[in-house]
Amino acid sequence: MFYLNIILSWISENYYELIAAIAGILGVWLTAKQNILCWPVSLINVIFSVIVFFVAKLYAAVILQFFYFYITIYGWYKWHKGEENKAPLAVRKLKNKQRLFIPLFLLIGTSIVGVILDFYTDASLPYLDSFTTVGGIISTYMMARKIIEHWIVWIFLDTVSVSIYIYKGLYAFSLLYFIYCLMAIYGYFQWKKTIIN
Repeated sequence: MFYLNIILSWISENYYELIAAIAGILGVWLTAKQNILCWPVSLINVIFSVIVFFVAKLYAAVILQFFYFYITIYGWYKWHKGEENKAPLAVRKLKNKQRLFIPLFLLIGTSIVGVILDFYTDASLPYLDSFTTVGGIISTYMMARKIIEHWIVWIFLDTVSVSIYIYKGLYAFSLLYFIYCLMAIYGYFQWKKTIIN
């Protein structure tokens, strides 16, 4: 009974985090299955994550949620629309030029956002927060286009995020991002079975 009271107390104090975590896990699982319902479920995750990150003063993560809102609508549309010939959007690999651009964009974006947060806000962990934010923008756009390497980027970002959330005491989110990491590995191998190039 003692443990049940602790769990119920934690849920009553952290229900936004719990809802975001459940929607996040379901959204990633649906993404791995290439099920279009991943997008509306992801919207639920985004809405509740805004609240969690704002309270934790992870402002870059808050900004990232607004981008996720936009890209979720875009991804939903793109997956629904499919290819030019009306076929479902196919899984594909990055082109060589894109492989060079991504690390450069990540470095420059992290530096710019990190400096802004460091000097103009009371943000906690401004550079790590910026790194996961800019990386999240890159990987979510890649996901909307069904580029398989987005799973690899997520594995790396999720690993960093676990450390951030443990440090900030966001234990449900640290568990969530650990699960995301495992699901990203699963998703990569699921998508690899259907890749076109």
